[in-house]
Formats: sequence, structure tokens, C-alpha cells
Amino acid sequence: MAYTEVDSKGIFRIVNEAACRLHDVPAEELIGHSIWEFMPLDEAGRSRTDFFHAMESGEDLPPVRRSLLRADGEFRTHELHRRMLRDSDGTPVGMCCATFDVSEVEAAHKETKQTKLWLESVVEAIPQAIIVTDALGFVRFINPAAERLIGRSAHEVLGQQIEKGMPILRAVSLSKKPLSFRMALNEPWNGDVEIVSRQHGNITVWLSASPIVEKETGYTNGVVLVLRSSPVGTNNPPLQEPAAGLQIQSEKQAR
Repeated sequence: MAYTEVDSKGIFRIVNEAACRLHDVPAEELIGHSIWEFMPLDEAGRSRTDFFHAMESGEDLPPVRRSLLRADGEFRTHELHRRMLRDSDGTPVGMCCATFDVSEVEAAHKETKQTKLWLESVVEAIPQAIIVTDALGFVRFINPAAERLIGRSAHEVLGQQIEKGMPILRAVSLSKKPLSFRMALNEPWNGDVEIVSRQHGNITVWLSASPIVEKETGYTNGVVLVLRSSPVGTNNPPLQEPAAGLQIQSEKQAR
């Protein structure tokens, strides 16, 4: 971490070894010099204005990210945190600055974001209706096919408990097990269900609920639901009213 302290005029007074490496100059070429001597001209003007405004107002400046060119020709992204230095009366007398190299973190964030967008595009293109919930049963993702099937938009469903976003009247499977959200956190459930569709009324669909398990930790962090029109000639027994309807519940409620 590069650490520096400057006085109320923006002159370096304290620098550590990491700050010297960051600027690629020894401490004696930093101390006693203005911080704006080591910035591009366009950035220096804006930085100088912000600095003296902060000194006058006494308010700390927000963190900023900057792309810096190192001596080896590589651009690195740094996050700069600044806080006021004050005398015993609380009057601002300077500013301390801590700079972190966040290049790897930013690159990983960009890669994760791109992967997430790519996966969302893939799932949205799948013709089957797909709904994803978190471990407490709140809807976190719904693709266009699912929106059309249940007759509700993503805006209406996201953040809602699954049983509210997609009311289920009846459910049956060859396993004879009821459709339970808590059970789906541990093992898949497949069967025919009758749902209330705002656009199509009461419709029967085939539903598959499977737990989403993190490979590294083995922790189940949600459930993915896949719905499609029930195939003709299914061997499943006819739909019957379950004793307690849809038994979806959160882990907290189950306890």
C-alpha cells in the first residue's frame, strides 16, 4: 500500500517505500514537491481544484480509481483513499492518502460480470421457462419464456417468494412426494403441476425443481425451476389436490 501525507498546499511531507515505487522516484524527489507535479496536466487541474475545495470545506474526498502507467510500460489500476489531517482544534492542515493496486480485482470483476451477462443471455435464449430462486425461495431470475408462461413480468416477480410469483394449485409426481421448496434444496423434484397463469388461466405444466450446489463448498444456494407443457400421454397419475397445497417455505421458517 502506497501511503503519503501532504500539507494544506499539496506538498509531500511523508512518503513510504511503496509510494516511491508507485511514482518510480526516490523519497527525496517527492518530499517537498507538489503532488500535481506527478500527474498528467488534465488530471492535475481537476485534482488541484478538488483538493483545495476539500481543504476549505473540511470534508474528506471520496475514493477514486486511476489508471497509471508504470515505468515498465504496463497500465495498472489504483484506488485512492484520502482523509483529512487536522490539528488539535480540528482545523484541516493536510491530507493523508492511501493507494491500493486493484488491477487484479478489477480484472476479475470485469470477467465475472461478462460471464454473468453471457450466462443470462444463454438462459434467456432457452425456449423452456426457467425460474431461479435463492436459498430462501425468493425469485432472483426469470427468463422471457417463463414470463410468457406465467403471465407475469420479471419486474413483478423478481424479489417475490416463488409461491407468490407463481401460484400453484395442485402438484403430483411419480415419487408421490409433495412439491416442497425445502425438499428441492436437497434433491430434485419432477412432476405435473397446475399453475395460475395471468395470461392463460389455470394451466398444467411439467415442472422440474433442482438444487443449485456450489462445487467448491457443497453449499446449496438456490433452486432452478424448469417448466414446459406436459407431454401428451404422460404416465403420471392424474392431478389431485394435495393436503396442504404448495409447501414452499424458507429455511428460516422450516426451523
